[in-house]
Amino acid sequence: MSQPYVGAGDSEVENFHHLNPEIQENPHPFYDKLRRECPVSRSERYGGFWVLAKYEDVYRAYQEPDLFSSYPNPIPEHSIGNQRAVIPVETDPPDHTHYRHILSPLFTVNRLSALEDKIRRTVNDLIDPILEQSECEFVTACGRELPARIFLEFMGWPVEHSGMFLEWCDVLMRGVPGDEEESDRIRMETGIELYAYFADELDKREDLGPPVQGDDADFIDTLRGAVFGGERPLSQFEILDCIFIVLLAGLDTTQGVLSHSIEFLAEHDSYRKDLVEHPEILPSAVEELIRWFAPVAPGRRLTRDAVVGGVQMHEGDRVLLLTASACRDEAEFPDPGVVDFRRDPNRHIGFGAGVHRCLGSHLARLELRIALEEWHRRIPEYHLKEGAPRRHHVSQVAGVDELHIVIP
Repeated sequence: MSQPYVGAGDSEVENFHHLNPEIQENPHPFYDKLRRECPVSRSERYGGFWVLAKYEDVYRAYQEPDLFSSYPNPIPEHSIGNQRAVIPVETDPPDHTHYRHILSPLFTVNRLSALEDKIRRTVNDLIDPILEQSECEFVTACGRELPARIFLEFMGWPVEHSGMFLEWCDVLMRGVPGDEEESDRIRMETGIELYAYFADELDKREDLGPPVQGDDADFIDTLRGAVFGGERPLSQFEILDCIFIVLLAGLDTTQGVLSHSIEFLAEHDSYRKDLVEHPEILPSAVEELIRWFAPVAPGRRLTRDAVVGGVQMHEGDRVLLLTASACRDEAEFPDPGVVDFRRDPNRHIGFGAGVHRCLGSHLARLELRIALEEWHRRIPEYHLKEGAPRRHHVSQVAGVDELHIVIP
């Protein structure tokens, strides 16, 4: 039976949005309030949208794409510089299934395992100058740079352009904090610039002839040679969309979890010592850190009237999946407010679930595991620099902007 949603009349709830600057440093007190008092609530921002805070409801939305359409995904709509559905993240089955079939072979565990030595070398290359200086601003020195170098090399894109790619990613994901109109303008300009860059790359490939086939094919040639549904090649816009969304996901998600993790470990000696003394727990520790810092907050659109979490919703309603709240839900996780590096089972949905589960989750896990292993092998003791600024952001993907570390 449906019921009126709770939270009506609460200005904090009715004006909530994950871009709100007041919650950027620590959104969890508010998320805890939502789960406790109004697990299905409604914000009147951006034309109105529902907020799902409980694991059960968020998981259901991930698992039922026929009811919870992925287009449009961001809230507010078009907030990553797009004016149409972006493939594949804003497509639903059956089209999404065909795109996923094309992209999934690029991100298999076996294919990614070949990157392990490269990731390890890259982490150590980044650690060397940090050890010489005995301190660093971690996000710039390692948190952003590691995913950028690994991802760009994996994709076959020029690593020397990593600064430009990272700047594009920052603008598209976060815009200009506090200025929605300017954010819309600069995101649109940046999106056009990104598409023009890769359209030019596609033109150069076409001039060179047919795409490279098999294991020697990079990401772009794989897309050039792909067949949609066994019937036709991908159009240029389809290829550019896949590049666009994979670039954003590959550069933004991992850096957020990695920098958050180092910040947490710098503040909690017992957890850091546990990793140093018991590196065998790293795989489960990584899963717990993904749960704890669950970075994504996607949007959905209802395709028909439905009751969700006991609340009546209607066709066309927008819904925000508050994954970071769901991953700390007391109904799903024993002691959810405690970080447990040996948590088992750990059914977190930090990288989503269902047909839209993050394609690059295996790569993210690999990078996080190796980065934390090598960092703590060479830097077993470190702490936050006293008096130095710390800055975070919560958007469609949460992360860290500034984090100063000292090595004693």
